[in-house]
Amino acid sequence: MHCKVDIHLLVIIGIMICSGGFGGYLNYLHNFDTLDKDSGDKIGRFKYILLGIGAAFLVPAFLKMISSNLSISDDNNDYLIFAGFCLIAAIFSRRFINTIGEKILEAAKNAEKSAQESKRKIENTQFELSTAKERIEDVKLAVDLKNAPKVNIERADNSHKEKLIELANSYVTKTSVPDYAERLRLKAELGRKMGEIIVRNNLSTEELLNHSSEGMILALSYLVQLKPSEKGLDLLKIISKSASQLYTKYSILVSFDTLARNSYINKTHVKEVVNIITAFQQNADNSLLRKIQDTLTILSLIGPLE
Repeated sequence: MHCKVDIHLLVIIGIMICSGGFGGYLNYLHNFDTLDKDSGDKIGRFKYILLGIGAAFLVPAFLKMISSNLSISDDNNDYLIFAGFCLIAAIFSRRFINTIGEKILEAAKNAEKSAQESKRKIENTQFELSTAKERIEDVKLAVDLKNAPKVNIERADNSHKEKLIELANSYVTKTSVPDYAERLRLKAELGRKMGEIIVRNNLSTEELLNHSSEGMILALSYLVQLKPSEKGLDLLKIISKSASQLYTKYSILVSFDTLARNSYINKTHVKEVVNIITAFQQNADNSLLRKIQDTLTILSLIGPLE
């Protein structure tokens, strides 16, 4: 098997070594970019030759940064221009190396920042799509519960309450999965299921408030969404103080929206609700901040926010 020799690459490497070494020697002789303590030192001369060669080998990276194709051109004139770049880089090797190093580090930081921003945008998009899908499911369930026959007994037996408490206590564990979209789906699904248990079995909210876990807060929030009523506003005021997870706060905001759209929030309630909602801004992500703004917009249609 024969290896094909890349003549162009060999020429480029030769130019960098020769121009870099010569430029480093010129730097040493004429103190273009040297230190006083290295003057007249034989070891210093060798050091500056190596610095020059090192700087010359950074020229292709520099040309890449400025989107130049000079290093890949096989035109004889371009070879001379490339040699000139290497010679200048070698003569001012210290400054050139420092400058290129800073530029590369800055580019790496910007690339990392862009990657993080892209990741956040993807997560926000996933959140919005998942939320829209789950809201459709919530509306379907709310309509189903509204049309369902009323429970004849005033209150369901303890087995339903115990099942609800068990789900609420396991909420954090069951929804702690690495995948962001799956995590959102599980939270919405479990919240909807718990809210349905409360509505279908006419469970007492007063008793459920004694179990103030994050899961129970979410369950009571879904209760308001599935069955809005005058008592819903007082319930949200209570659970809003204990909500800690961003998704729970988001769900509470949806519950406020539901009450507002069903005319259970009037002008006298607006300022108090605004105070509760704005408190959610602390440590909020972009999705929650947008939802806060959406809810404030709805409230502004009812009465002044201040």
